[in-house]
Amino acid sequence: MKKKTSPDRQVQRTRQFLLNALVDLIVEKSYEKVTVQDIIDRANVGRTTFYSHFQDKEDLLLSGFENLRDVFEDFRSESFFEKSLWDFSLALFQHAEQQRQPFKALFGKQARGVVVSLFQKALVAYLKERFEASFPKKKQPVPLDVFVQYLFSVFLGLLTWWLDNDISYSAEQMNEYYRKLTEPSIQLLLGIDDK
Repeated sequence: MKKKTSPDRQVQRTRQFLLNALVDLIVEKSYEKVTVQDIIDRANVGRTTFYSHFQDKEDLLLSGFENLRDVFEDFRSESFFEKSLWDFSLALFQHAEQQRQPFKALFGKQARGVVVSLFQKALVAYLKERFEASFPKKKQPVPLDVFVQYLFSVFLGLLTWWLDNDISYSAEQMNEYYRKLTEPSIQLLLGIDDK
């Protein structure tokens, strides 16, 4: 007799089918054009099943952000300040490389808006916390908020360009380019090297 799948595993599997369907559809025709009906047709589930897991397609889209939260949590451990900014950006590039299709759907030109604003909020908070203690209190050429937005914008610009255009550079190469572009600004404003 076949063993029954536990409810938790079944729920996870259904949620993953729905997310995979959404990701595929976003890549094919953009987030705005995808309907709940498209998603349930692609995932081969009923409307009731969809709504028992998610309120709407935005709720489903945001569930794809959950894996990325793990990366942020890893860097908020007790060794938070022992890790380099470049370790963090490398981890994000590697995560995107390992899950290129979902990342392309979540951060690419087809789905900007919702997820990007959440990602911006999380990454900007991380960067601000990272640099707040070491940012000199003396008058700076730019405020900390401007500096953090700059670091985020460069990172997001490189990430989305890399994903949208299926650029063949590795995560390590992309991280090195990010470092070369931003390190001079960090050194100038902080007057120190970031490990």
